[in-house]
Amino acid sequence: MDFKYLLGVAVAILSGVINNLGVLLQKKVVNEVPPQFRGKGFLRMLLKNPLWLLGLFLQVAVGMIAFVAAQALIGPALVPGLMASGLIVLALGSVKLMGEKLSLAEYAGIFLMIAGITLLGLSGLDIAIVKVRDYLALSNIVFHIAVFSAAMYLFWGVIHLVSIKSQKRKGIIMGFSNGFLFSLSNFWVSPLIAIFIIVLAGKGSSQQVVLFIAACIILVSANIVAFYQIQVAFKYGQASNIIPVQQISVQITPILVYFFVFSLTPPKTIFGVFIVAGALLIILAGFLLGRRQEELEKIK
Repeated sequence: MDFKYLLGVAVAILSGVINNLGVLLQKKVVNEVPPQFRGKGFLRMLLKNPLWLLGLFLQVAVGMIAFVAAQALIGPALVPGLMASGLIVLALGSVKLMGEKLSLAEYAGIFLMIAGITLLGLSGLDIAIVKVRDYLALSNIVFHIAVFSAAMYLFWGVIHLVSIKSQKRKGIIMGFSNGFLFSLSNFWVSPLIAIFIIVLAGKGSSQQVVLFIAACIILVSANIVAFYQIQVAFKYGQASNIIPVQQISVQITPILVYFFVFSLTPPKTIFGVFIVAGALLIILAGFLLGRRQEELEKIK
């Protein structure tokens, strides 16, 4: 392993830790919002809280900078899995900082999630940014990207509607749908990084310009909606449940990116086994972490 790869791994893990720390701070503030402000004045109340703004800064600014840097170093397939190492921070922080409790099944779910993520990390699903730029020049890549993006929006929309009508596990279901928006965002960062300089320099092809504009629109819109939706989900469930369940789609979709969008094959057969095993462990972990049905716990 060269220094660039190791640096990319370290930055991706750091991004996950910072991102989940920001989530914890936001969740703590959401728990403390009085019931009378959980309607139309909900977001306004959050924007007035310095601790919530600090969490937002860590998640959106610091965490995002580290995320983009990791994407530039090791590509879009491995980064989401490595970032999920921040679930350790989320689990411990939920128990110590916020007063939330984890059952043995939930601890097992977090362990299985980390094990699955580790297997995906060992699967060799790395895609260098230079290669991404080459793939974006292919004639059929736009079709693959369009189908993938449409599927992410469709999954998000349908599952989000289910969460709205659901009387139980509303936060869990909403967190699951939220993961598809973040999956979409995770993917589109890579094409943006790959063609950013070329397009701004006026040397991009028409296809690259279209992809650049699409990336800008999708990244902004998907992140705004995903960010607001996760705040609403926090009203109905624990961060220690919602975020790991959100990670199911976030961790599985890089496999679609690797095999469908870029039409690649793993370098060795054993890595294909790692992919399947890792995906199954992550799905099982999601079910274990999504079993709790009780209402949001209040900080006393």
